[in-house]
Amino acid sequence: MHNRIYNTKSMIEAGLITALIVVIMMINVYLPIFSIFGMFILPIPVTVLYIRNNYKVTLGAVVISGILIAMLYNPISALTSSILFGVTGITFGYCIKSDKKVSTTILMLAMASIVVIILNSFIYIKLIDNRGIVGNITDSIKIMQDSLNMSKDIYAKMGVSKEQLAVIDKNFQLPTTDVILKTMPAVLIVMSFISAYMNYIITLLIVKKLRYKMKPMIAFSEIYINTRIGSLVGIMLLIGLLLGRSQIPIAQYVIISAEYLLQFIFVVDGIAVAIYYLKNKFNMSKRTRFIILLFTIFSPISVIYLYLGLADMIVDFRKLDPYRRPRVE
Repeated sequence: MHNRIYNTKSMIEAGLITALIVVIMMINVYLPIFSIFGMFILPIPVTVLYIRNNYKVTLGAVVISGILIAMLYNPISALTSSILFGVTGITFGYCIKSDKKVSTTILMLAMASIVVIILNSFIYIKLIDNRGIVGNITDSIKIMQDSLNMSKDIYAKMGVSKEQLAVIDKNFQLPTTDVILKTMPAVLIVMSFISAYMNYIITLLIVKKLRYKMKPMIAFSEIYINTRIGSLVGIMLLIGLLLGRSQIPIAQYVIISAEYLLQFIFVVDGIAVAIYYLKNKFNMSKRTRFIILLFTIFSPISVIYLYLGLADMIVDFRKLDPYRRPRVE
């Protein structure tokens, strides 16, 4: 009897969540401005359903949602969106239900995001656009180059000198297809972690309203990159350099990705250190800290954050890295 009541309750909840997902997806489709928020909101109902039930009920709701979206809108969009909110939502629900650490949850969400992007890109290329990744990038660069040339022609007709047009050429030089391809792995990883971080914050706000327990996100000033992560990316860079000496084609992908990842983690760590000292040592308000960061991050002196992050990884100014703390006898 108890199992029957539980199954009925699960089915009702799954039905409600399915309806909610379909409604959010339809809003996402017909109100494009909502799509950015929809990307983060769609996995939340799936996460809540997983917390309240199990993966079988949750997976069933995801599949039914996909079928309904396919009937109401578009089969391919239904497939890609189902992968998005299904994989992300189930992963997040598992982490919350298993009481995983915030860092572990962010890592798993980032990995889920990478899987989603790769799968959806593969589906798009195979089922919608058969030009492939290289063809898509090449055509996109060509469109941007044509737009730039058109703008230059307009400026020339308006009387802009050749010297000024040369400055425009220099400042708006587009990357080549090869450069974009080599930076894609690093960009994918960075964007996945940013997406995971944002996903955690938004879900935390909503889940707390529903009175579910969820570990709070640590303050940005407490974020640190421990020496193991720095060493791992450094080793990756070293491997790339060794592969490059052997003239292995994949070497440049590894080298460029490692360089960008190192820069990213150093900058993030450096910004966290800056916020920590502005907040705790100089007692500056949030508004003052925001203004300082806004004017420094988007200026030539932003390189200071990179060196500050590198120094923090070596010295550990805030004493947050557990692998560098002295052992208590």
